[in-house]
Amino acid sequence: MLLETGLRGGALALLGMLAIIGFPGTLRSPIGRVTLLFDLCVIAFLIETAPEIHEMLAWWIVPLRILSNSIAGVFVAWAETAFADSNPPTRWRWAGFVAMLPLAAAATLSGSVVAWNATHAATLILVIFETARVLAGRKADLVEGRRRVRIVFACGIGFVILGTTVLDAAGVHWLPELSAVLGLAVVAVLIRLRALVPEPALQPAPSAPTTLATAVTAEMGPEERQLAERLRQAMEHERAYRLRRLINQRLGHRNFTEFVNQYRMKEARAALSDPAQARVPVLTIALDAGWGSIGPFNRAFKAQAGETPTEFRRRALADFAIGHPSPDSARADANFDKTATST
Repeated sequence: MLLETGLRGGALALLGMLAIIGFPGTLRSPIGRVTLLFDLCVIAFLIETAPEIHEMLAWWIVPLRILSNSIAGVFVAWAETAFADSNPPTRWRWAGFVAMLPLAAAATLSGSVVAWNATHAATLILVIFETARVLAGRKADLVEGRRRVRIVFACGIGFVILGTTVLDAAGVHWLPELSAVLGLAVVAVLIRLRALVPEPALQPAPSAPTTLATAVTAEMGPEERQLAERLRQAMEHERAYRLRRLINQRLGHRNFTEFVNQYRMKEARAALSDPAQARVPVLTIALDAGWGSIGPFNRAFKAQAGETPTEFRRRALADFAIGHPSPDSARADANFDKTATST
């Protein structure tokens, strides 16, 4: 009992220190906010699984137990915030947490076997799905630090949540020290995550990308300059989309798709501005440029240009008919080029 109390108290103390140390900047970033919530879930788990508390249902235990059993939803939100490339992160990342809260509340308040089974099943589904998603995305992830974090996060935290859920669902009574040891394991993983990638760098968006035209500079060594030139030749002439490290570390793109889309967008924009292709459907232009469907193309185009492909074409062809671009058109084109190299 003394060992269990010491382990549990140590884990709680470490979590408290992590939360306090990072708190000043926590609320200002999406990853900081979700990390703080994750810390709170682990704290709730450590408290509500204590041997003298686990069988109780006092009013103050209820919110702790609900939070503890909603950790799978926070797991998903953390992964989607840290590893996704959308900036700001998508709102749907919280869907799992929103779904887990009523399930955990119903199970906690009713004590129903059916409710607890539903909660355990939802936890397993969310964690297995998100762990597989995190590991599957590692190969295409161009952010080196984030590639390492994927393994630590998925194996360290995902497997612990899976293990505790399976034990609880199987009706295995907690060994006095087990939950404390698992809590310490999660704390160790959280500390490792912060060591691998400091909180500001966990933001999905890295520094602004550099175009190939300006990337070959004196800051690169001879080998990097040669690789960059070969990459430019491959992309602009051979269209071979294969390099990874250079794309992120020197050109600043978050993933391969973003890098390729820069060229696809340039090709689509030229086609939309061409009077000879005025009757070519926008869908055809999108497909010819490499998009698989019109929806993603429209969203990507509007995100960069600030207008839909149809609106861009209408303006570009009108400017061509006049013989020169209007000031508004020139500013819009400049904004498009600036956005394309900073997303």
